[in-house]
Amino acid sequence: MPGEIWTYKAVQPNDGSIKNRPILIIGNDKNNQLKFVDIHYVLISSSAEKGKYDIEVNAYQAKNIGLSKKSIIKTTKIYTGSKSKLGNKINDLPRDLMIEFLIKYKEYQANLIEELEIIKVIS
Repeated sequence: MPGEIWTYKAVQPNDGSIKNRPILIIGNDKNNQLKFVDIHYVLISSSAEKGKYDIEVNAYQAKNIGLSKKSIIKTTKIYTGSKSKLGNKINDLPRDLMIEFLIKYKEYQANLIEELEIIKVIS
């Protein structure tokens, strides 16, 4: 399941409506001994600005994956949600983009840990 692109029934913050959004699944809770398994995912956006840790999916790549247009994988927008809100599987993230994602994701996580360690030292 990690590395797969799915639609996800997301609640829109402005009006509470449900919209199917593309997401990249990055993990799940199946090894956490929980009765209900959640998924961990990051957003894929066609309207967001690309940040330092984000991955750009150009129009050609997007078409081959099954996305409607050029998109940004928002590595820093990490969520946990119910597996029951998954819609349809779109595709698997191609290997080259998955490697790029893993590099950027690790950089982002290292940055978070570094910030937490600084807080620990200051306290």
